[in-house]
Amino acid sequence: MSPRPLRRPAVAAALVAPLLAATACGIKPTGVVESGAAARVAVARAGAATAYFVTHDGRLAPTPLPEYTQGGPRGSVIGLLRGPGPAEQDAGLGTRVPVLGEDAAEGGVSVTVTDRLEVTLPFPVAGLGPLGRRQLVCSALSTVDPLYEVILRGTDTALDPARCDAGY
Repeated sequence: MSPRPLRRPAVAAALVAPLLAATACGIKPTGVVESGAAARVAVARAGAATAYFVTHDGRLAPTPLPEYTQGGPRGSVIGLLRGPGPAEQDAGLGTRVPVLGEDAAEGGVSVTVTDRLEVTLPFPVAGLGPLGRRQLVCSALSTVDPLYEVILRGTDTALDPARCDAGY
């Protein structure tokens, strides 16, 4: 005669609970460990001017730029080129593109929109690393359809068309 299966969940739980307790890993519970206040970073909304700054581990972090929202793609690039502000720096964000003063960025950045976005910059672009290129492309596309391709044109050359790969 075979053993009768348990039909009551409460009975099954009563038999399993001591087994689980006996196999615990031996880690004792601890109290709350204080580590300071949580970081505060604003989250960008679709279509808003956004600069893509870089986290300490090399990921792109979208950062809203409310003061540049009316500037479209150009405003986002200018906001990126002014560099991370105090709040972004406190959150550990940086950049891999040249940081320009407001006047230099304003006077040196232009954006042309056709079937692509062409972003003209006041510095050489051939030496930009992949992360800096992604920052510029994603920032430029933050206020328009992300399916556009972006051509970055510097004082030295124009780079091949690229799309935003934020990779976060």
